[in-house]
Amino acid sequence: MNQNSPAELARRNVVDVFNTSDDAKRRELIEAMYHHDAVFYDAENTATGREAVIEAIRALVGPSNGLTFAVTAEPTALGSVARISWALSPPDAPAVVAGQDFVVVKDDGIAELYTFLDQK
Repeated sequence: MNQNSPAELARRNVVDVFNTSDDAKRRELIEAMYHHDAVFYDAENTATGREAVIEAIRALVGPSNGLTFAVTAEPTALGSVARISWALSPPDAPAVVAGQDFVVVKDDGIAELYTFLDQK
């Protein structure tokens, strides 16, 4: 699969970007995978521009030490948009939160990321 296809970018975003605890590595991944004027939307925040996205993701994953994001439904894509389902859980335990991301790709990079949390 093309590393810059919408489905593969959605997968790498969950597995690589959100699972790294190394700020420098996360920055490197985001700089390689995200469009320079990317926008990240979630229920509590809108981050515009790559630097703001880096900070928003750092703030989200910081409190999740010991928890891991896992893909729960393989990404699917229509044109330049991909959808992926994920869960965040401690090792060998049920998920503490689950959701879906919708990724819009432009010029081979994530231009928009929409994160929806599943209701419990």
